[in-house]
Amino acid sequence: MSGLLLASLTACSGESDTSSSTQDESLQSAALEQTAATGGTVNVITYDTFQKTGGYTLADYNAKWTTPYGLGEMANSDTRAFDNNKFSIGAAPFTTGADFSVFDHIKYMAVSTSSFAVPSTGSVTYSMDIKAETPGTIPNLVVNGTYGPGGSYPNGAPYSASVREGQQAAVTIHLVDPVSGQLFDWFVSQNKAFALYERLPSAVTNPQLPASDPNYVGKDKMFTQIVKEVSIAPCSTHKFSIRYGRTATDSYVEYYLDAQRIAKVSKVGVPLDVQRASFTGTYASLGGGEILKDKINGLVIAHGLFSLLDAFPFQHPDVPELSVSIPMANRLYGQGARGQFDNATVVIQQTTE
Repeated sequence: MSGLLLASLTACSGESDTSSSTQDESLQSAALEQTAATGGTVNVITYDTFQKTGGYTLADYNAKWTTPYGLGEMANSDTRAFDNNKFSIGAAPFTTGADFSVFDHIKYMAVSTSSFAVPSTGSVTYSMDIKAETPGTIPNLVVNGTYGPGGSYPNGAPYSASVREGQQAAVTIHLVDPVSGQLFDWFVSQNKAFALYERLPSAVTNPQLPASDPNYVGKDKMFTQIVKEVSIAPCSTHKFSIRYGRTATDSYVEYYLDAQRIAKVSKVGVPLDVQRASFTGTYASLGGGEILKDKINGLVIAHGLFSLLDAFPFQHPDVPELSVSIPMANRLYGQGARGQFDNATVVIQQTTE
């Protein structure tokens, strides 16, 4: 199985890969230069290179990564492999799906067993090298469903929406605060990549939390927004990075592709449309959010395979009138994702300003 997966991933081997080591040095040099100018420290953590003397195994992987949402597609056909000192995984086509909440989105997600403290002033940057293929995706695809709770299709008013290539299938990385439910993501498909800015509701992260709790995240604080989409060279390895940082007065997230900043979001916790900031328009928020600068103190890193075909707010119980049911035939139509990951790195920069 692993040989077939690797052969499929290297079908475009004529494409030249970007030099990830040069990009690593560029990002780390920038952090060191800033630290030298402002004072502070930089800690570079090589979290996982998927290689070990004698051979890297699934046991080594499981020591660093956990699957809190289950094995997903890997429960049907486990394609995880560690050939050529890289982590390969694929599900093409996707075989798992759900017409309920966000559970159609995660085809596979592995979360670091380590957490990384966020400096009071400074940043945490997560980088990985990614090669992605998304066979079966359809240009300009329109997804159809009907308004109503999960499983109610076709008994409701019609719904349709155009979806991007990366919404259909993607290879992903995630920088996550499990406490607040704030996520920062890169979705990488064969020809495109988009930066995602999202705060999950308590209905997903902590279903037992009552709405009366001050930490409850409902429709006024949750959001899922595609910040910016860019074209990428297909069948090539690219370095994707996400930097969460905070100053004495603000917190921000920056998204990098091959060491070049693609997007920046300030006032983390506040939706982009509320900030009147430029973004793709997918999706509009339902409330004002909240500033999370003093609430995000620890982050975990993750990688996976995803889709994002649903209508926001993803059948949230607080907003039943916006629930959309999409039948399985419109969720699984032959699309899938294959990915190679390498060089999971975390850079923690403490500044004195």
